[in-house]
Amino acid sequence: MSTVKPEASQGSSISSVDIDESVRLEKVKLLYSNIPTNIVASLAGAGLFAYAQSSFVDHGLLINWLLFLFAIALIRVGLLVAYRITPNPNKHIWQTAYVITVLITAIIWSSAIFYLSAEDSLVSHLFLATLMMAVAAGSVSTLSYSRITGMGFLSVLMIPLIAWTFTRDNEYSNYMILIYSVFYLTLLITSLRFNRYITKSLRLSYKSISDAAELNTSKAQLELANAARSTFLSSMSHELRTPMNAIMGFAQLMQMDNEKGLTSKQSHNLDEIMSASEHLILLIDGILDLSYLESGGFDCTPTTINVDDVINETIPLVFHLMKKKNINITMPCDMQSINVYADPSLLRKILFNILCNAIEYNYEGGSIIVTAEELDDEVNINITDTGKGIDSSDINQLFKPFSRLDKKNNVTGVGIGLTLSKRMIEVMNGKITVKSTPGEGSCFTITLPSIS
Repeated sequence: MSTVKPEASQGSSISSVDIDESVRLEKVKLLYSNIPTNIVASLAGAGLFAYAQSSFVDHGLLINWLLFLFAIALIRVGLLVAYRITPNPNKHIWQTAYVITVLITAIIWSSAIFYLSAEDSLVSHLFLATLMMAVAAGSVSTLSYSRITGMGFLSVLMIPLIAWTFTRDNEYSNYMILIYSVFYLTLLITSLRFNRYITKSLRLSYKSISDAAELNTSKAQLELANAARSTFLSSMSHELRTPMNAIMGFAQLMQMDNEKGLTSKQSHNLDEIMSASEHLILLIDGILDLSYLESGGFDCTPTTINVDDVINETIPLVFHLMKKKNINITMPCDMQSINVYADPSLLRKILFNILCNAIEYNYEGGSIIVTAEELDDEVNINITDTGKGIDSSDINQLFKPFSRLDKKNNVTGVGIGLTLSKRMIEVMNGKITVKSTPGEGSCFTITLPSIS
C-alpha cells in the first residue's frame, strides 16, 4: 500500500475548509494507490474460485463471469493511468468513478452466489462463502479510506450471501447465517473505525503542517496515517481470521460425520475446501504482514534455535504441495549441532515461503536439498531445487512485492512471500542471497547469526 505525504505551502496556515478538502484528496490518492493490490488479489481469488468450481457449474457461465471480472479490472487499470497522468486531479469525479468501478466489481463477485454455486452441493456453497469472506476481509485495509466505498463493497458482497443462504433448505443454514452476519458486522464496524481513525490522523497531519508553517518548522508527516494503518491491521488480524476458521471448523465436522457418510467425491471436495481456506488465510496474513512491515514495525524475539529442529517443523507444512507435484525434500548433512540466533516464528515463515516457491517452480518429480553450514559467526541455510531456474536479469525483481516471474503457468500466490522473507531476515540481522542457473535450478541461502 502506497503512502502519500500531504502537501502544504510553507509559511501559510491551512483553514479548516482547506484541511477537509485536503483530507478528501489524500484519501482519494490512497484509494487509487491501492488499485494494483486490489486487482491482483481479486484476479488471484477469481482464478482459485474458477479452478475449484469448474466441477460444479457450467463452464460457459464460469468463463463469462471471469471475462466480466477481467474487463472491469482493465477499466480500473485505465482509470488509474488516467488519474496519474492528470495534473492536480482534485475533482469529485475521480472519487465517484472509483466508487462506481469498485461497486461493479462487488456486483460481479456477488453474482457468483446466484449463478456459480451448485444448488445441491453444500461443499460448493462453503467454498464460495469462504472466498467471499476472504475478499471482503481483504478489502477492509484498502477500501476503508472512503466510508461509502468500504461499506458499499462489504454490503454488496455479504448481504446477498446472507440472503441466499437464508433461502437454502439445509441443516447448517442457521449456523452459516449467524457466522456470515457476525463476520459482516465485524468488518463493517472495523471499516468505520479505520475510516474515522485515518481521517483523524490525516487531519492531525495537515493541522501539524499548518502549525509548523507558522513556527517555520515542517515536522508533521503522514507517518501518522501509516501508524494508524499498522495499529489497525495488527489489532484486527485475529478478528478477520476467526470467522474463516469457523468455516474450516464446519468443514472438519462434516469430514468427521460418520452417521451419514461421505462419498469419495465429497471427501475430495471437502479436502479442497480445507486446502483453499488455508491458502486464503495465508494470503490475508501475508498481505497484513507486508503492510505491517512497510510501516516499520514487526515483533521479533530472537532466541537460540536448532536448525535441524526448525527445518523438520517446517517441512510438514508443505507436505501437501510436495505430494501434489511428487517433490522429494532431503537433508543430506547432519544439522543437529548447528544453532542460530533468530525468532522461531519468523524463521519458520521464511523457510515455509522459500520451500513453497522451490516446490511451485520445480518440475514434476523434482527434488529439493536442504543443507546448513556454520562459518565463523554465521550460519548459512541453503535450499537448492532442481527447478526451472531464474535469469540473472530477473533476480533483482524477486524481492519486490507482487513480482511473479512465471506468469504463463498457473503458479499459486500473488508474489509477496519472498518480499516478506527478505524483510523478516533483515529484522533478525540476516540476509538472503540467490544463485540460479536457468534450466537447472536455484539455490536460496539464508544467512543468520550463529550461536557457538
